[in-house]
Amino acid sequence: MLYILAKREDGFHELYMHMVPVSLFDTLSFSKNNEKRLNFRMNGASFSESPEENLVIRALRSFEQACGITAALDVFLEKRIPSGAGLGGGSGNAAGTLRALNHIFRDSSSKEGLLPPETLYELALELGSDVPFFLDPLPCEIRGCGEKLNPLAEYPKLYVLIIKPPLSISTPEAYKNCRPKAYTTFPEIKSFDDVKNSLNNQFEISLLEQYPVLSELKSLLLKNGAFGALVSGSGSAVFGIFNKKELQNHAFKNLSCLQIGKIFSCETLAAHHYY
Repeated sequence: MLYILAKREDGFHELYMHMVPVSLFDTLSFSKNNEKRLNFRMNGASFSESPEENLVIRALRSFEQACGITAALDVFLEKRIPSGAGLGGGSGNAAGTLRALNHIFRDSSSKEGLLPPETLYELALELGSDVPFFLDPLPCEIRGCGEKLNPLAEYPKLYVLIIKPPLSISTPEAYKNCRPKAYTTFPEIKSFDDVKNSLNNQFEISLLEQYPVLSELKSLLLKNGAFGALVSGSGSAVFGIFNKKELQNHAFKNLSCLQIGKIFSCETLAAHHYY
């Protein structure tokens, strides 16, 4: 669920959305070294940007500055979440880095972290509007530009298929073409039926016009047993939701035979723990 309500004077957009963690992960590994410098490696993706622009490194530099430390670490990122898909992979990695560093550099084994939660939240928000959600991922109602979080304790468990077509969509470009609309009331989510009846992503108004393949993927998921399908965030991934594991498995088998992109099978999580 994603509503784009208005464009704000600061250039950001006022949003109302639900974000829910799923069992599709990148993996980050940290180990201290004796070289007094950072070594960063990544597998599973390649980017034209310099390593310093990667959200993992940006989060690490932000933490170093806040704490006045130098992180002499070997950092390895194993990518599984596709980039340019609207799945929050980069934001999750930034938040995971902050959480890991806060644990590694705590000054006592009895302490939860070196920095208090409110400071970690501030660092996360500076890195990106949706990074705070990933500090402690659980189903949440989100307002503002992504910084106001309210947990959804009764969110139902769902089985999910995610399809990433062979195209990526720029988030700034998606926002540039979006069509805000003011809403004052929003659906309450406590059951499968609530989810089914409230599926909405306002990005779709422009995205489905620009990228007809997204409509095709939605139709494929619905024809293969999903009780709902939606573009994820600003795209380009499309997800289908199922209320039974058997239906999800059957759809995964059918769709894997088609050359439609990368397909991921996962499920929603009530909570996620980094370590």
